[in-house]
Amino acid sequence: MRLLNITNRYYLVTSVVLLLVSSAFLSYRVFYVVDKEIAEHMLIKKSRIEEQIASQPFLQDRPFQFGDLVEVTPIERFTSFRVYLKDTALYDAYEEDLVPFRVLSYEQQINKKAYRIRIWDRGTQNKELWRGMVYTILLVGIDIVALFYFLNRFFSTRIWRPLYQAIAMLQRFDVQRNSKLRFLFSNVDEFNTLNNELIRLTDKVTRDYRNLREFTENMSHETQTPLAIIRSKLEIIMQSDNLTPEQMNQVRSALDSVNRLSKMNRGLILLTRIENEQYAEEQHVPLGKLIRKQLGDLDMFIESRELKVRDEIDERVFLLMNPYLADILITNLLSNAIKYNKEGGELLVRLTASELVVGNSGDPLPIPGSQIFERFKKGNQADSVGLGLAIVKRICDHSELEVHYDYLDDRHLFILRFSAERVFQSDRA
Repeated sequence: MRLLNITNRYYLVTSVVLLLVSSAFLSYRVFYVVDKEIAEHMLIKKSRIEEQIASQPFLQDRPFQFGDLVEVTPIERFTSFRVYLKDTALYDAYEEDLVPFRVLSYEQQINKKAYRIRIWDRGTQNKELWRGMVYTILLVGIDIVALFYFLNRFFSTRIWRPLYQAIAMLQRFDVQRNSKLRFLFSNVDEFNTLNNELIRLTDKVTRDYRNLREFTENMSHETQTPLAIIRSKLEIIMQSDNLTPEQMNQVRSALDSVNRLSKMNRGLILLTRIENEQYAEEQHVPLGKLIRKQLGDLDMFIESRELKVRDEIDERVFLLMNPYLADILITNLLSNAIKYNKEGGELLVRLTASELVVGNSGDPLPIPGSQIFERFKKGNQADSVGLGLAIVKRICDHSELEVHYDYLDDRHLFILRFSAERVFQSDRA
C-alpha cells in the first residue's frame, strides 16, 4: 500500500472518531444548556407569579389558573420549602400527540397566606432535536472530512512527489550499466539529504561492483593459466621413464590436487559471477533437447557405471533462463546423479511442463539433507570439491526456479519446479 494511502486512511479513521466523539459531546452540551434555560425560565416565572399574587388582593384566597401553565391553589398552612421539579408529558391538541413538559411544584407563603403553586413549561422535543442535530452534524462533518481529505491528498501528493521519483529511479537503477542517479531538487530538506545519501551509496555500490568484477576476471585468468602450466608440466613428468613408483605417486597426487584446485577455482568464480548478476541475458532454452544432448555427452560415464537410464522427457518444454547457466545446471545435476549412483543403479530423468526431476539410487547422505546445497558439503566422493549443488542452488535462485531435495524409496531426488511465467511449451518437439 502506498504511503499516501496509508496516511489518508489514518486521517480518515481519526477524523471519523473525532467526529463521533465531538458529536456526542456537542449533543450533551446542547441538551444541558436547553434544560438549564428551561429551569431558569421557570424560576423567573415563579418570582413573577409571587409578585402578581402579592400585588393583586382579589387573586388571594381562591384557586385560579393562568392559562394551562400556572395553577395556584390556597392551602391551610405552609408545610415545606421544598421545590419539586420533574419531567412529564401532556397531550397537545394542536400536535395531537404527547409532548414533554417540565413541572415546577412548591408551596409559597404570600401575605401570611399559604399557596401551592404548579408551573408547567414545555420541554424540549428530544427525538426531533436529536434527529435534527444528528443530520446537521453529519452533513457538516462529511463536508469537512471530504474537504480535508482531498486537500490533504492534493498537498501530500505534491510534498511526497520527490520520494516517489527517487523510488522510481532506484527501481530503474542497474549497477551493471554504470549509470549515475540524478534526483530532482526538493524544498524538503530531509528528501535532499536522503537523495544525497542514495547517490553516495549507489556510487559506492557501483564502484565496489566494478572492482569486484575486475578482480573476478583477473582471478579467472591469472590463476587458471599457472594451474594449466603446472598441470601440463606434471603430465610431462609422469611420462618420464626414470621415475620411481614413489615419485610417480607423488606426482599423481600433485596432479590430482592441481585439478581439484582448478575445479574449485572455476566453481567459486562462477558463483561470484552469478551473484554479481553477470548472466542477466535470458532466452527460451529448449530444456528437453539440452537434457538429451547432455545424456549423450555423458553416455561414456553412464556405461562405465552400468547405470540404467529411465528418462521421461518432454522435448517440447522451453524454459526462460540464461543458456550458459542452463547448460551448467543440467550438467551438474546429471554429473551428480552419475557420480553418487551405485554401480548398476538407476538414473531417473523426468521433464514435464511444471518440473524437472533427476534421481539416482545412491547410498544415503552422510550429511543432513538440509545442508546438501551448501558450499563444500559433499558426500563420500573424495574427488568432489563440494560446489556442484551449491552452483545448482544459486542458478535456480538467479533464474527464479524452486529446487528441492528428497530421499525417497532409497533414491535421491532433485526436483526443480518452474513457474508458469518461465515455461513455454511448443506444439512440436
